[in-house]
Amino acid sequence: MGQWGPPLRIARRTARRTLGRTFLVAALIGLPVLAATWLGIVLKSASPTGETLATTTIGRADARLDVTQYDKLDVPPGQDMTYGEPPPAEGHDKAVRTPATFDPKPLLPAGTKLARMFVDSGMAEIRGPESKTSVTLLTGEGTDPLTSGTVRLDKGRLPAKADEVAISPSLAKSLGRSDIVVSTSGRSYAVVGIARMLTPQSTRAIFATPDSTLYEPDPTRTVQYLVDLPDSADAGQLNTELTGKGLFLLPRATIVDPPPSPYGTSADDIGPYAAMALVIGFGILEIVLLAGTAFAVGARRQTRELGLVMAAGGTPGDVRRIVLMQGLFSGLVGVTGGLVIAGIAAFSAKPVWEAMTDSIFTAWQIPWGTIAAIAVLGLGAGLAAAVVPAIGAGRQAPMAALTGRFTVAAKAARIRIAAFVLLAGGLVCVFAGSAMIGAALKSAQKSQLGQQATATPTGPIALVLLGITASIAALVWMLPSLVVKVAGLARVLPLSGRMAMRDAARHRHRTGPATAAIMMAVAGTAAVAFAASNSIAADAADYTAAAHEGDAMVRFSQDVSGGIAYTPQLASQLAGLLPVRQQYELGYVQLPNTKANQYGYTPVLAVATPENGTGMTGMPLQAADPAFVERFGEYGARVAAAMRAGKVVVPDVRLAPGQKVAMHNDDGDEYLRNLDAVSFGPPPRVQFFRDTALIGEQAARELGTIQVSEVHFELTRDPTADELAAVARLLGEDDRLVVEKGYQSPARLFLIGILLAATVVTLLGVAISVSLSAAEGRADLATLAAVGAPPRRRRSLAAAQAWVLGQLGCVLGVGVGALYGYTAHAAFGSPRFVVPWAEIGGIVLVVPLFAGLLAWLLTRSRLPMVSRID
Repeated sequence: MGQWGPPLRIARRTARRTLGRTFLVAALIGLPVLAATWLGIVLKSASPTGETLATTTIGRADARLDVTQYDKLDVPPGQDMTYGEPPPAEGHDKAVRTPATFDPKPLLPAGTKLARMFVDSGMAEIRGPESKTSVTLLTGEGTDPLTSGTVRLDKGRLPAKADEVAISPSLAKSLGRSDIVVSTSGRSYAVVGIARMLTPQSTRAIFATPDSTLYEPDPTRTVQYLVDLPDSADAGQLNTELTGKGLFLLPRATIVDPPPSPYGTSADDIGPYAAMALVIGFGILEIVLLAGTAFAVGARRQTRELGLVMAAGGTPGDVRRIVLMQGLFSGLVGVTGGLVIAGIAAFSAKPVWEAMTDSIFTAWQIPWGTIAAIAVLGLGAGLAAAVVPAIGAGRQAPMAALTGRFTVAAKAARIRIAAFVLLAGGLVCVFAGSAMIGAALKSAQKSQLGQQATATPTGPIALVLLGITASIAALVWMLPSLVVKVAGLARVLPLSGRMAMRDAARHRHRTGPATAAIMMAVAGTAAVAFAASNSIAADAADYTAAAHEGDAMVRFSQDVSGGIAYTPQLASQLAGLLPVRQQYELGYVQLPNTKANQYGYTPVLAVATPENGTGMTGMPLQAADPAFVERFGEYGARVAAAMRAGKVVVPDVRLAPGQKVAMHNDDGDEYLRNLDAVSFGPPPRVQFFRDTALIGEQAARELGTIQVSEVHFELTRDPTADELAAVARLLGEDDRLVVEKGYQSPARLFLIGILLAATVVTLLGVAISVSLSAAEGRADLATLAAVGAPPRRRRSLAAAQAWVLGQLGCVLGVGVGALYGYTAHAAFGSPRFVVPWAEIGGIVLVVPLFAGLLAWLLTRSRLPMVSRID
């Protein structure tokens, strides 16, 4: 025979004759290719680069010009790709100009054109049909051609006058009209167009001119222009000159082709790619295992055909090449189909993907290099899946192959000591790396960032990933032998169960990879369950309540610039709209006749503890009714008793008996007087307990006046939707009233999603193995029928096989997922290792039983008699 020609023709003919198996393997390979290609196209288009990025950033301009308040900037070489405000040079951090009124044209070459680009200018408050709302305000010269491409105009035009605006579709929908916008000051603005930001496109936004009265310009804010330079201008040289004058020029060429990072590639940059490579590697391994099972059984179905090849003069190498070509052919079909379907899915549903990514696709960005790598990986997976079956087929003796009876492994299986060592080493790496991650997190939380700190130590993460990889490799290595060991426990099972276990042990070439594939697939869903549960536990531990559970609470504004101000009449109206049992008021303490400062803020009294030093970082003093405070358990009762005694209660501070705290105004460090204080250690996770020093109302009035900041309503029941709507209409804002219900865990949503995912992946692996084993064991089933086995035996045997494979794969998969979960528990800072018993119980018990039931329902009872050749 030739080297590759005849094997290729035989492989192509076999693939056409067994279309079911060919398409099954092609689908196993093609689905990940489809998903990866589609994801690459969508994400690349949502985050463009090159000329597309330049167009979305600076439109048709040659550069972006930043005018700062400083007279000199410091932009080190290699950091010229700056999107934020460049820092001032040393010694030049004093404001010398107002950027909004500064004219940069005299500093630019003659013939330069300028246009204010759309920038985020803060929030604008407007009135809706029943309440007021805050929306993002973008100001710029939208009618200038230079800004074309920086926003998406759906309808009409962009504003050209101070009393004109364009609004986003989401804002138009919430307002219920698209012809006029009314600000909270009562001014009206004509809506001349419907426009949206390119990303995120769903933002409720208003587009206005720079001279719009919708906002008060910040005199210190950097102003950005789009610049059209003359052809003779040298952007690089010009930027050097402008930097020395407090201006920064970002050329278009720098956006299209950004310079490399001056810091090189750090370990933090490599970490995400390493994790992604690990995930891709696990996915390829799963494909190889599932597809390899199909090829193994396919090769056994071809034993007589392969025997004829060897009888006609073919060598074992020819047999191996035939099976390998089948893998290559299936991989080619899968990769081609995956690429084509991914392209159709991406290009035909552009609005759907734009909504999903919350971005406008101004141009398709196709990652050709990534797609080529994905295609090569798919073809390689097809070949890799056929390697082991090809080697096994090449070892068959010609006479044994001509009988059509593939030799089974009947001898006892041993689990290699090396596999145990590899598994133990992997577990040690996981636990050691997790301990190091937990220690790093605790150390970070003790820093100035406190609970907001995060820790991503690259070394421990790599150690954990190495340990998990080693553990999976060890389990995959020992699984065929482990199946045999488990089959020895089948004596207590009914006949169908014993036969299923015996079949699994005899054909461990098939059940080992199939079980490993189920294990890895289930490990992913179990890992998500563990990670989600521990993340939820960490969030619950860090949750800070706004009020007593079951109470409603409203916060009021403390300045004169806007918001909702407290009045006794407003509080009484709110109480009349809700099912209130008792009303409590909390407020900050002020000196008598204190007036608002230049920023509209009225200073309040604060106390400085010994640990705070001079008082510059003290806690504001808040007055409350002791009867309200004592509702918060034992800690609240102790605080209420101290407040009735006229003392200040400072949270979580060490105070000696009789020690006092210094009182001052919170906008300065001027000492006023000392106050008697106590502390009872760490307070409950309630905001006013943790953020303020508490004092009784009577003692507070001896110091000054009380400015009410919060009103708490003790409710008799949960308010209805109509009652909440009435409160929103009264306050003019939808989210001002907060009903404290404690931490709301999303675990129920995870339960459904995780069980569905685990069921799908388990059924896929089980279906492949059971259907192929049924086809491979048709002669055995026919013999059983001939000797008197009832027709239902075949159905019961299929159900038992499905349950055995699903049960073993799910148990091992949960074990592997627990390794991820243990690491997540350390990384998230969960107070303990949380086991999601409901999800794990569903995966371990329900999913295998469902797989067995489905196999029982879909398997035919009767089978036509086939001949056997011994």
